[in-house]
Amino acid sequence: MALFENYRRGAGRRTRAAASLLLLAALAWAGYAMLEYGNTRLDRLLGNENPFWGRALVTAGGNLTEWITPSFIVALLFFAAGAMWLRAFLNRPRAADLLIETEAELKRVKWAPRKEAARATSVVLYFVFWFAMIMLVYDLTFSMGIGMLQGQRWDKAGWGRVVSMVLRLDPPTDDKDAKGGP
Repeated sequence: MALFENYRRGAGRRTRAAASLLLLAALAWAGYAMLEYGNTRLDRLLGNENPFWGRALVTAGGNLTEWITPSFIVALLFFAAGAMWLRAFLNRPRAADLLIETEAELKRVKWAPRKEAARATSVVLYFVFWFAMIMLVYDLTFSMGIGMLQGQRWDKAGWGRVVSMVLRLDPPTDDKDAKGGP
């Protein structure tokens, strides 16, 4: 199949576009990470005395061209090669058919009414809140118990730490220390 030829043109257009955008964003992020890593750390990692990967290739333009470095060229080539691979990958019959069938299946789904979805969401959030509270109680109880088994004071772990912070049971500080003067 040629590079610029589409497999089943027009079929699954939305899902193919969404997959393309998501994968291009991931590819752009990876290229940016390569650029940042190359400009700042690669020379130190390799032990180069004279920086190579972060050195400006074009010096005639001043500040406008100082960002053109060997690591920028590598990141740009990585992005271009990745974009070409992505185009070829999304036009493979197996990947394209999966995306086309996904879009067709989503068109057949009967979605819940807005009111029912809002009610179900509120029920889920309610139970998640109470589950988080139960987990907080367990965490504070076990951390206090383990802290006391390790010989910590009661106000340094778990419930004791929370109580001492809420009731401000910390020992008073000297006025000299609070003001920062002798």
